[in-house]
Amino acid sequence: MSFKFLFNACLIILSVISTAALKAAEWRAEPSVYLSAQYNDNVRMLAEDNNPLASPAYTLDPRIIFSGEEQYLWDLSVDARGKVTRFQDIEDADSDNVFFEFDGGKQTERSDWRLKTSFERNSNFDTDFDTESPDAGLLNDHTERKAATVSPSVSWSMSESSEISFNLISTDVSYDEVIDPRLKNYDTDSFSFNAFWRITQSHQLGFTSSYIEYESPAANFSYDQTILQLDYSYTINQVSSISLSVGGRRLNSVTTVHVACVGNGVSVPIDDPFLEDLLVNGFCPETFDDIGGVIPITPVLEDQASEEDGTVVSFSYSSNTELASHNASVGRTVSPSSFGGAQEVRNASYQFNIKNTERLSTKFILDASETQTISGVDSSNDRTRYRVEPSISYKLNKNWNLSFSYKYIDQNLTNSNEDSVSNAVFVNLFLHWPKLATTY
Repeated sequence: MSFKFLFNACLIILSVISTAALKAAEWRAEPSVYLSAQYNDNVRMLAEDNNPLASPAYTLDPRIIFSGEEQYLWDLSVDARGKVTRFQDIEDADSDNVFFEFDGGKQTERSDWRLKTSFERNSNFDTDFDTESPDAGLLNDHTERKAATVSPSVSWSMSESSEISFNLISTDVSYDEVIDPRLKNYDTDSFSFNAFWRITQSHQLGFTSSYIEYESPAANFSYDQTILQLDYSYTINQVSSISLSVGGRRLNSVTTVHVACVGNGVSVPIDDPFLEDLLVNGFCPETFDDIGGVIPITPVLEDQASEEDGTVVSFSYSSNTELASHNASVGRTVSPSSFGGAQEVRNASYQFNIKNTERLSTKFILDASETQTISGVDSSNDRTRYRVEPSISYKLNKNWNLSFSYKYIDQNLTNSNEDSVSNAVFVNLFLHWPKLATTY
């Protein structure tokens, strides 16, 4: 995808939003602070044979959301958040995370022009702000991960019961302070088209077509994926609904491999025993010391293309009342790998929330996932992962919340059959300042 095209699309949408924002509006600021103390008996999610390390830790998580809107005309919000975690007994396990997101849109009678941008930095593969890190328990070094995303979109209502939308997403992921050579920078670009029709008040039918490109020059690997799927949603009643998406995908990937090393006009295949001690991580050396002097070595590269077809599926159920909510989902998708490849991820999750009293509430989370490399050369991060997380929360007053939670994680690395288990307990204190609002 052309970066210039994406940049121009963002400028157009941003200029439309900025022009609208000059008009009268309501502006709000919502600051908050989250404090946490925890004890984890396996901080790095290591297998029993690798001597898991336990430690208490403390987290400071400040946040501010700044937003403004003029109803039915435009809206924008800026979400800035930080997360600092310090482990007492483990060297280089501390993390400093930053999250920033901009979301703005301009509405007309039939259309919605929108721009979303985000930046996230996390270190030591700490969990992000809402989900588990996909790389937790795979590496044991201090590494910083940065991810930047830009996503312009536009939707248009053809009638009261139908709508179409176009969405572009460009994401760049990079790593700093990398010790493990398996980690590779990569970027993805995607384009999607969606259309839906409301058949009746309860039934909605849709169609989604998307195209995704992934490229990791450091891993000598790239792929493109085309997805066609049907979407269906059903409103059971005023508080519950289900949605289902089913489709097919085609993955075309290209892996650039070293097949030989050339020096002084002589080509030696990679699998030749002569090169066994000279190869560096499977690559040709830059030079070779011969009796006659130093010989420059040139690698011979070959592109190996492959094609793989599969299915994409997602199903979700939600029920939300004033006192309780249930949310369940299952899915099967393809996602990029940090090690230079494409992985199929199968996941299932369930979340239950109940408001026991005016001040006391309970939450329960259960999820499971299986990750398998379907294209690329490195499958060392294939795994199954299970998480169980019950918690209770008590509202001390209008602004202060106190919560206690327990998190159990069981992870198995498929290739090495290494099983690791983590138990962690948390005591959390959350302060939400009164919302600051003004209109002019």
